[in-house]
Amino acid sequence: MEKLEEKIKNVWIAKLALTGIIIGTVLSAALYISTEKLWLALIPSFFLPLLGGWYATLRYWNWSFELREDHVYIERGVLVKVVSVIPHVRIQHIDTNRSPLERALGLSSVKVFTAGSRGADVRIPGLEKSRAKEIQEELRDVAIESERGFDGV
Repeated sequence: MEKLEEKIKNVWIAKLALTGIIIGTVLSAALYISTEKLWLALIPSFFLPLLGGWYATLRYWNWSFELREDHVYIERGVLVKVVSVIPHVRIQHIDTNRSPLERALGLSSVKVFTAGSRGADVRIPGLEKSRAKEIQEELRDVAIESERGFDGV
C-alpha cells in the first residue's frame, strides 16, 4: 500500500489547528463572559488546536491507496474507516488539482470520477506533482483499456 506524502499531514494540521483556534477563541470568549474565570475560559483555546493537530496526524497514518490490476483500492478514516474499491471500468475521467497551500508544498491531488453513482468520486490527496501525473496517466490508460474490453472492441 502506498502512503501519502508526509507534507500533506502539515496541510491538514494547519487547517485543523486554525479551525481549532477560531472555534476555541469563540468558546473561550463565551466561557469567560458566562463564568468570568480566565483559567476555565482558556481551556478551549489550547485544547482544540491540539486536538486538531492530533486528529490530522491520525488521519495521515490511516490513509493509504494502491493501484491494482483491475481497480483502485483506498483505505482511510480515523473514527469511521472507509474502504473504497473503484473498478477501472467505472472510471469516467481523472483530474489533478492543487490548492494554493498544496502548490506551496509541491503537492497535488488526483480526483477519480466514476460512472453511475452520485457522490462516489474519490480524491487521493497529498501526492508529489510528478506522482499525481503518473497516477492520472496510468488510470487513464487502464480505464481506456477496460472500456475497450468491456465493449468487446
